[in-house]
Amino acid sequence: MKSQQSKKTETKISFQTVGKYLRELSVVVIGVIITFAISFWVYNKNNEKDLKLYLNALKLELEDNIKIIDAETEYLENCERYSRYLLSHDKKSLNADSIQKMWKKFDVLNIKDVIVQTSAFDMFKLSGTMRLVDDKELLQSVWKAYSNLELLKIHLDNYYQLKMDEAKKERQMGLEGKPVVIPLYNFFITYTNDIKPSNGCIMLSKALKETVARLDKKL
Repeated sequence: MKSQQSKKTETKISFQTVGKYLRELSVVVIGVIITFAISFWVYNKNNEKDLKLYLNALKLELEDNIKIIDAETEYLENCERYSRYLLSHDKKSLNADSIQKMWKKFDVLNIKDVIVQTSAFDMFKLSGTMRLVDDKELLQSVWKAYSNLELLKIHLDNYYQLKMDEAKKERQMGLEGKPVVIPLYNFFITYTNDIKPSNGCIMLSKALKETVARLDKKL
């Protein structure tokens, strides 16, 4: 009799112990699940915040590049206008005073470096944040914008290099006692007139504005 009562007591204690352990375990498991859920939520929020920061940086950088390109477009259009002026006159009939006035007005003899901004895009690529962009069309638009920006820079650098080469050639002619009456005449009536470099700037500026609009909508 005593043995049966002892067994019942032990069984009761055993069930109580197991129940206690299960309750404690369930509290720990629930705590772990909540911790993971909160961590996951915080992780996603941080990713979302980081993505917006990078997309906003890209937007601002592209807007700066649009300003650079639009200024370049204005300058190149002046060069093309000057080119058309030269082509509309016989070289012998060109008036030196008129030529100088156009130089001052259009600054067509200027030779400069084309500097575009890409640091935000470089950081965007290196950060790994690109994987968070769910809009693949937007991502493609950004990549294309910066690729075309680099291509335009190469094209304009070549344009100014040709201009520099022609200027050096004419300078050497001057040192040899063969002064040039109209600087860069051959450059303007051939390369500038045939290529019309402003066209590429106009097209890219439009494309960049479309990308900026996409980024603005995403933000």
